[in-house]
Amino acid sequence: MRTTTNKNFCSRHTWLTKVLSRQISPSMEEFQALSTMKSFCALEVSDRFKRISLNSLKQAAKSSMLGSSGLSMWSEMLDLRAKAFALSTPTVIEATAPNLPSLNEQARIALLEAHIASLAYFDVLTFLERIDPQGSHSAEEIRATIALKVKTSKAKYHSFLTSDQMITSQNMKIIDGGKKNG
Repeated sequence: MRTTTNKNFCSRHTWLTKVLSRQISPSMEEFQALSTMKSFCALEVSDRFKRISLNSLKQAAKSSMLGSSGLSMWSEMLDLRAKAFALSTPTVIEATAPNLPSLNEQARIALLEAHIASLAYFDVLTFLERIDPQGSHSAEEIRATIALKVKTSKAKYHSFLTSDQMITSQNMKIIDGGKKNG
């Protein structure tokens, strides 16, 4: 085996070790080349190593003088490449969904909201029934009375019946649901 192949293997091993110890910061193209062993063999890093075939790299690992047996050196090279590639992938932090109230509490809240909604409906309904349609009031007075009732009803029930504070983009989260693996 040629000495340049052995040097290439040793240079690649050293380079990967330095990448893992953060002594070297590879470019994005170099990180992408670490995705597979085949693309890693096609990688050229100036002043360090040139392209090499996968079989030549494997043979160089078997005859390496780096202190381990051939197959374990090849396994170590595979492991180093995989670990170095893992440095380029962003870590995903899974956001946990807030704990929901118990089913009994959810049912109690739903019934309370339904009760408040029915109170608001009947409040407006009884108001509308009391408006004298025979005309003791002018149309402008009736409009002003209705506008005032809508305003007071909104002030009275709006915060209970709509949860504007809860529906904001900052409070909204996508929750991954459904069955896993099937």
